[in-house]
Amino acid sequence: MPALPRSNSSLLVRTDFTSNDAWQQVSGEAQWENEDGFRAHVEPVSDPAFDRTGWEEVKAAVPAGDRKAMVLFVADSTALTEPDNPVLVVDLFHGRPPFRVIVSELWAIENNLNLANMDWEEFAEAVGDDGIFRGFSGSSQGG
Repeated sequence: MPALPRSNSSLLVRTDFTSNDAWQQVSGEAQWENEDGFRAHVEPVSDPAFDRTGWEEVKAAVPAGDRKAMVLFVADSTALTEPDNPVLVVDLFHGRPPFRVIVSELWAIENNLNLANMDWEEFAEAVGDDGIFRGFSGSSQGG
């Protein structure tokens, strides 16, 4: 398996290659600026070598010593086929269990974890019973 590219941003890695349209929609929405002017700083990676790869293998492909970002995002089959496109959120440093985030809220996790404004636990504790973060109560983003 190849190494992922070096980046100053969090990576959004595609692991499902069944629909280019779904990938374009998810990767595009992940980078859109929201109504409050916030956007995720992610680098999309669409390399067929990662097709059907589990998140553990994707995490292992992050170049050693290049972990400037605190978090990795994985666009797997769930993210590309389920409503709200729940992308998998992977902790790069502490081995905490992953959770999902609807793509429209990805910016909140990327911004706040990479800038150390908030902790992983604050997001992990706010996921729904289905394991998906849809924003905090009172957020201007629906969920």
